[in-house]
Amino acid sequence: MPLAAKREAYVAVVLAVLIYGSESWCLTAAMWGRLRRFHHQCARAMCNVSMWHVREHRISMVGVLKVLKLRSIETHVRRRQLQWAGHVARMPLSRLPRMFLTSWCGHPRPQWRPDFTYGESLMAALEYAGIEQNGWMEAAQDRGQWKQMVNGIREPVEQIEVHAVLKRREGA
Repeated sequence: MPLAAKREAYVAVVLAVLIYGSESWCLTAAMWGRLRRFHHQCARAMCNVSMWHVREHRISMVGVLKVLKLRSIETHVRRRQLQWAGHVARMPLSRLPRMFLTSWCGHPRPQWRPDFTYGESLMAALEYAGIEQNGWMEAAQDRGQWKQMVNGIREPVEQIEVHAVLKRREGA
């Protein structure tokens, strides 16, 4: 099967199910690690690259994802979170999701509070996308501009040359 077909099937079926509902997730570092590990295992399987190949030929995950023309799991999740945040920001103030997004609680947080809140997760997504945290709600009011900003997210990845082993597999 060609790599392009494998990628399309993975994105349409596996990835869609994997990140279903991710718009409201508050992921800790451990959860990000689990998602990243699964994503990388799937990418290596699509390229028929085992961990032996990775060690023996020094194949990086950046190279594998580049060959597949696949984004990192962080980019997929962050884009969905920002799409949802923009949708909620455009809602009227009378809608419940907008009330929750813009509400303020004047009481101190209890000791047993969640490790990572939705607001902190949203701020992390804005930082990942390079969007100003103070004026994002105003920017989200223009649907077209917001869509361009969210779809224009570039991954913070260095340019690494793909090894010959993966190039040979891409042609097959």
